Formats: sequence, structure tokens, C-alpha cells
Amino acid sequence: MISSSELKKRVERLHLSMECEGIESLLVSNPKNVGYLTGKETGRILLSKDQDTLWTRELYTEMHSDLYFGKGYPFEVAVYEKDAVKRKIADLGIENIAVENMPFLKYENTCKELGMKVLVSEIVEWQRAVKTVEEMEMLGKSARIAVNAMEKAYDVVREGVREIDALAEIEYEIRMRGSDSPPFNDGMLLSSGKDSADIHARAGRRKIKSPSTVVVDLGGRYSGYYSDMTRTLEVGRIDAKEKDLLLFVDDLRARAIDMIREGMKAGDLHSFVEKEMEKKGYKFFHGSGHGVGLEVHEFPSIARDSADVLKDGMVFTIEPGIYIPGKMGVRFEDMVLLKNGKARILTR
Repeated sequence: MISSSELKKRVERLHLSMECEGIESLLVSNPKNVGYLTGKETGRILLSKDQDTLWTRELYTEMHSDLYFGKGYPFEVAVYEKDAVKRKIADLGIENIAVENMPFLKYENTCKELGMKVLVSEIVEWQRAVKTVEEMEMLGKSARIAVNAMEKAYDVVREGVREIDALAEIEYEIRMRGSDSPPFNDGMLLSSGKDSADIHARAGRRKIKSPSTVVVDLGGRYSGYYSDMTRTLEVGRIDAKEKDLLLFVDDLRARAIDMIREGMKAGDLHSFVEKEMEKKGYKFFHGSGHGVGLEVHEFPSIARDSADVLKDGMVFTIEPGIYIPGKMGVRFEDMVLLKNGKARILTR
């Protein structure tokens, strides 16, 4: 369980950001953001200069009473009732309120519920992008689960084995290593031969052939924090051109990680990867990476035209990939922590 002192630091940090951005009050309902700030992914939060309130079901106030009513907990906890948020906003005299980025229909319904127009802000998501020491520890443990699972992949991915059978053994290893859930909740990716050219191909009942390449994309989840890594495995003796492609993509991954520096634009990092692929005669069909934390994909975005700036404390992936329809796909991915101005690989 996350300590109240850690939660208090997160809330204080958020208030400073709100003040800097001129946000008077903030309504939070996204379960991941609620969990980040309160320790549990349930309820709604209203943060203001006068009071921070968490509304949740009566059942959860009883279940999590040790946390909610413990020393130093940063929220006033109340049982949710209809119009409770609207009444609190009126009682505190709040005139301007911000909410998270949300689907348009939910935004419209929130405005109707509160009886006022609201601003949209990604302030919580951007705070989550820079990890605390405690979060770095959780992500490191999650990454270790992924590394151990990948070692298992090298053992079970072989000629004659069905993709789904190899996947089952690897996912079993992931859960046995302590993962909160299957990889990415929906399960890992594993595809062989020409099917590996599909970026998000799922394992099928096909038997793995030799020679062929097999893309294995997996991760763990420890105390709510995800990990993500990919390797392209060789089964049998692949031809020289295919081998050259594997070495090129793996080397490009390493070179991209080596050039990461605090303060650089994520879009510039992606441009480097994309241009190197174009020199080789290939197109790049997805981003070069993404932030990892309480969600598998979060800020920053390492993609074309991304203006996101890389900062110390960020954890993200680097994942160049080349895909040749009807033949093969190659992807190598590592999760890195940007610390003291440079990237440190967590998935090795």
C-alpha cells in the first residue's frame, strides 16, 4: 500500500502545478489518476485551495479505513451522495474548475452535472510522467518480471510449438513472478513468420516454423506499475538478409537510447530513428516509444511531431520496428529511466 506521506507529497506537488497554471480547483475521476493521488482507484476527488475531498462508496470507506482515516492522509473522505460534488463547489464558492481530458460526451455530462463550463487539463497525467523514487522502485521490480519472462520465452519459443502454447508458458511465468495481472491486461503479443509483420498480432494456433523470426512483446505489472519490452527471436538459421535486419533494428534501439538526454524533444528522438530506417530503405509505421507507469501507454509520447520534453524521472520505452508484409516483422524494445540526464535501461 502506498504510504500517506507519499500521497501527501503527490498532492502538494499537484497544488504547486495548479497554482503555476492558474487552476483554482480540479475535479479528478479517472481511476488511474484517482489511484495515483489517493492510493485506491475508486471515487472522485475535488482539489481546491481550501480543501481536498475524496468521495467514495460507503463500502470502500470501511474496507480502506486504515488508509483513508490514517494519520497524514491528505484528503477529507466522504461517502458519495447525489450532487455532493456540486454542493461542495457551491459551499467553497468555486467559480472556475478544471477536469481531466475526457471523451466529449462525458465532458458535456460533467458540465451539466456541475451546472457550469469547465476547463480541460492534463496536469495530473503530466505529473505522473515524472516518477517519484517510490514509483521508480515499483517500475524496476515490474521490469525485472518482464526480463525473467523474456528469458522464459527464449526457452519455449522453438520449432513445432504452437504460438498459443508458447504464450501460455510465458504468461504463466509472468504471473508466477508476481505480476498483478496478465501482460497489458489483455495479454502479451507473440507472432511468428509472416504474421510478425502485423504490429499488434496476437498468438494463434499456428506452429512455429524453422527458419523464422518470432516477435515477443510482453510486460509485467507490480503494485499497479507496468513494464514493457520486446525481442525478436530467431528459430533455426534465418538467411543473411533477415539476420542483418535484426542486427540493424537492435543496434538502432541501442543508439537511440545512447542519445537520450534530459531536455531534448521526444520528437527529435523519433526523427533520428525514422531517418535511420529511411536510410536503410524502410518506412516506420509507429512511434519510437511511450511513457510507462500506471498505464502501459502514457506521457511522454516519443513520436513524430511530439513536442514533449524529456525530463529526469521519466520512464519510457524505445521500440524501433520494421515490418515487411507477407514476410516478417522485427522489433526490439526496452524500457528506460531518465536519471541524472541520461537513460538507464530497466529491462536487461
